[in-house]
This record gives sequence, structure tokens and C-alpha cells, in this order.
Amino acid sequence: MSARAPGGGRPRARLGKPLRAAIRAGHPWIYDRALPALPAGTRAGDVVAIWDDDGPVCAAMVDPASPIRARVLDDDPDAVIDAAWAHGRARAAAAARVADPMLADSDGWRLVHGENDALPGLTLDRYGDVAVAVFDGEAAAALWRPLLPAVLDGCREAGVTLAGAWSRGARGRGGKGEALGDVPAAPVVMHERAARFAVDVRAGQKTGFFLDQRHNRALIGAHAAGATVLNLCCYTGGFSVHAALGGARRVTSVDLAAPAVAAVADNLARSGVDASAHEAVCADAFDFLDQARARGRRWDIVIVDPPSFAPSEKARGQALRAYQRLNALALEVVEPGGLIASASCSSHVTEADLLGVLAGAGAQTRRRVRLRHVLGAASDHPVLPAFPEGRYLSFLLGDVA
Repeated sequence: MSARAPGGGRPRARLGKPLRAAIRAGHPWIYDRALPALPAGTRAGDVVAIWDDDGPVCAAMVDPASPIRARVLDDDPDAVIDAAWAHGRARAAAAARVADPMLADSDGWRLVHGENDALPGLTLDRYGDVAVAVFDGEAAAALWRPLLPAVLDGCREAGVTLAGAWSRGARGRGGKGEALGDVPAAPVVMHERAARFAVDVRAGQKTGFFLDQRHNRALIGAHAAGATVLNLCCYTGGFSVHAALGGARRVTSVDLAAPAVAAVADNLARSGVDASAHEAVCADAFDFLDQARARGRRWDIVIVDPPSFAPSEKARGQALRAYQRLNALALEVVEPGGLIASASCSSHVTEADLLGVLAGAGAQTRRRVRLRHVLGAASDHPVLPAFPEGRYLSFLLGDVA
């Protein structure tokens, strides 16, 4: 990683498009088509000074093999990107969580939300006193891996108790993780209000849990009293546990992964809920809905929260068709006067896209949907106004007639 002192002549890369205003407004990404050439010998994770015809613009981390060719680190093109810099940025991000009243009833937080916390390419989630770090690509791994101890110290200085962290490495690359400090081999138990969840910090999906749906889980719990609830693609039962604690009469949880389905019952018991009012089903969500419709089964609240169907822009069209098919099947098993909750966790599927999906599913099934809430991720997942790509989660809750 190259990071030289001010005035030291950091390697320069020249913009091929007029992006100064967008970068100054806070957009943190520079795509390959806007940065046609990098300095000779540049490696993933190196820091360069970005210039245009009017002079220096910013300091950025580069990735020669990625369509996101550079990520803005600092407005100062000569900023020293070192442990002190990382410590300060992490301390500010963690302090915002410590001061957030919406997080006071949980010990599972996103401490660092990448670009949106001015720490591009780094995700750091906290479960109790254990943190989990994920790097978005090889460049982010190269930059942040040696700076991670400073990041953790910054979080601690902000008032977050951390005994250790598990570093998973570059997202999507697999490989062996690494422990920094005390990281138990057994799952870590975190809480959200009265809900308790065991989190596999070493190998669970994402960083072990879906923290971004925290406020939406509470919303479902607030509507669940006396209701029958179907939670599709339930993972370890986030929505299921909150619905049960909210007084749901019966909860049905469906997931294709048998270990996830088994974990739902454990989390219900851990949260003090009688599992006899819970139905766990290991099945594909599409197949389950087809069979439920054929049998005439219906629920008062149906939650559609699938994994991302659009990992890339190229997959967007096919993903929208899959989302509409799933939502149409779900609408057909909602009791008249019931609720549907529909979510998408892909930045390539916008809120407008999901609204269109639900409208299309309603027209297809002749079910009328009236929205109560149009929401996104929880408050520990902030979004920069100039960075719409950072708003990846959409959540809709509506009445079904």
C-alpha cells in the first residue's frame, strides 16, 4: 500500500470524465470508464492522488481489476492514510452508534458501514463484545487488513466494548478467517429488545446476521398480535422471533437451509417463546407457496425477504421477474385484510423497482395493495445523499384486499 506524507508526490491518476463536483458532493466511487489509466505498477489497495484538468481532487484506493476502479478515501489528495487516520474515522463512526437512541435496546450494531462512514470497502459489525470485519474486494482487504487493529481501537475509544474481532477477508472470496483478540468458536448471543439470537460470527451469512432489518423486524412485531405469520427465506428467524414476541398466534418459518430452520426454534426458545406455536419448514419458497396455494392455506402477515436476486446490473431484468413471481405467489396466500411485507437487498433493484414489482404482482393476482410503510435499512446503516448505490435495502409493508 502506498501512502506518502503530504507533499511527497503520491502517484497520480487522471480522471477521464468531469467528476470533481460529484466527488465533492460525496460520491465515493470512480468507475473504470472514468479512470482509463493508473500509474505503472499500481496494485490493488494502493493509494493514489486523483487529478483532473483543474488540479488535485482527492486521495483514493484503487483496484486495477474492478469496474469500481477507485474509492475515495479523503478530500485531501496528500492525506496520510495510516493507523491514526483509520482510528479517527472509526471512532467517529462508532460514536454515532453509541449516541443513537434507536440502537439502545440492542447489542448487535453495524459499527462501520463502508463508504457511508468514510471508510470505503470496510464493513464492521458488532455482536455483543465480538466484531466481524468484511472487506469489499481484494483492494479493500489489502488496505484495511493491516489497519484493522486501529479501527477496533477507534471503536473502543468511542465506548464500544470489544474483546476481539473475526476478520473474514474479502467478500465473496471465501478462504480462512483470522481472529484478532478473543473470538469464541461457539455462536455469540446478541439481543434486540427481548429477542435473543445466536450468531455464527465465523461462518454465518453476511457477517452472521441481518442487522439491516432491525427496525423492520420491530415493525412486524408491532403488527403481529393475534396474527398468523408466514416468514419466507427466514434464515435464523429474525422476523419470526419478533412476530412471536409481538403476540402472533402462529408463526410459520420457511428456508431452504436446514441448519437455518433448526436455528429458528433455538432462537425462539432462547427468547422465551413457546415453540409449539411455531411451524418450521425446510423448503424452497416458490415451491412452498405453490403448495400452500393449492391447499388453500392463508396467513394474516406474509413476509417476503429473499436473498439478493440481482448480484449485478446484468442480472437485474431476470431478478425483477423473479421478485414479481415470488410476490405474486405470496399475495395469493395473504388473508383479505392482511399484510404483506416485501423486501429487496440488492442495490441493483431500487425502491422504485420494488414498488413496481409489488404493483405488478397485485395486478397479476387481482389483489389490491395499499402501502403503510416504505422503509430501508436500520439507522446504523447510514446512506450518503450523493451515493444512491449505498441504499441497497428496500422494505415495503402494505394492506392486502
